[in-house]
Amino acid sequence: MDGLLEALLLWIGDHTTYQTHDIPHPIVLQLSPEELTREYYSGVAHLMPEDGVDDRLNALYATTDGPHGTIYVIEARAVEGADAFDTPEENPLFREILLHELVHHVQHLTGAADDWACLAMGETEAYRLGGTYLRQLRVTDPLPNRNFWGAIYARC
Repeated sequence: MDGLLEALLLWIGDHTTYQTHDIPHPIVLQLSPEELTREYYSGVAHLMPEDGVDDRLNALYATTDGPHGTIYVIEARAVEGADAFDTPEENPLFREILLHELVHHVQHLTGAADDWACLAMGETEAYRLGGTYLRQLRVTDPLPNRNFWGAIYARC
């Protein structure tokens, strides 16, 4: 996983003004859809879907979990198309999900997020970069209305 994190951080550095060479890696925990849902709804369990799975969730970045933050991400084998690769982590769709959360990690550690009204303001950039990443790999984006969602989720 360290090699993948390093490659994605370098990609972010190459496509933004962020200096990512010395960014410490976050902890990355791959979770089942049920585990990811529980993590997301911890503290507000009464809002959790009755079946225990929120299909809208792919990953979460927690700035205060671990020494440099933690990314809770859907397990690679649960991402569409995973079975087409030797290892599920090779799936560009999984990598884009991880890249999205790494953008938040970089935003946090570089201080870019320090003056934002809320952390959601980083969503526009994370969604845009994810789309760029998939286009460069010539992979069909499963989120064709990415700019819309980036703007919606960026509201405070």
